[in-house]
Amino acid sequence: MKINAKNYFKINKTANVTPTNNIIRLATKVQIGMLESQGTEKEITELDAMKNGLELQDDMADFVQRVMGYTDQQMETINDTVSIERFGEGVGYLIMRLNGISDADIKLSEQKQRKAIKDAKSSK
Repeated sequence: MKINAKNYFKINKTANVTPTNNIIRLATKVQIGMLESQGTEKEITELDAMKNGLELQDDMADFVQRVMGYTDQQMETINDTVSIERFGEGVGYLIMRLNGISDADIKLSEQKQRKAIKDAKSSK
């Protein structure tokens, strides 16, 4: 499948991606890390939370570079110019594409999500 994540990572490159076992395993590892970072039932120290967050950021960067075929220099540019929120959205986009969701469906989902956030803010 062809994927261009310019809207998220500011690099206009279309990658021809085959969802191989290793890429799907890496995507799953990133998803698990993201879910774990959203909250846990156990007590976790601030230091452990910071270490886990840094490990997740590294895993996400490895995933993006592997899927999109970005060079080390391109990844440095991304890390210096893209917010962590936008980077996370880009990782989500890549995972959705690898799961077979079309660009049109992703765009529709993002529009619904933005509207829900806007509605929630205006109801306060």
